[in-house]
Amino acid sequence: MTDVLRNEYEVVLVARPTLGEEGLTALNDKLAQVIANQGGEVLGTEMWGKRTLAYPINKFFEGVYLLHRVALPPQGTAEVDRSMRFNEDILRYLILRTDE
Repeated sequence: MTDVLRNEYEVVLVARPTLGEEGLTALNDKLAQVIANQGGEVLGTEMWGKRTLAYPINKFFEGVYLLHRVALPPQGTAEVDRSMRFNEDILRYLILRTDE
């Protein structure tokens, strides 16, 4: 069996502040499922909590910040990016490669 190349990434996202605990859990589960479908895995998740935004986004002045550390094949980032772009619960997101 060949070893699949997987890079390490940090995925930081700002979620809507109105989601609540159940909504954040569902959002995390959905993101973990998309990552798993692309041959990756979530290495860790940190909840940074609700913070005031520097400027309003979609009429929200606060957002819930989350950090996910993931291992993912390079071609899998496109699908993760697409799934977050079309998710209305995510106000902003950023995917950074950390193993360079």
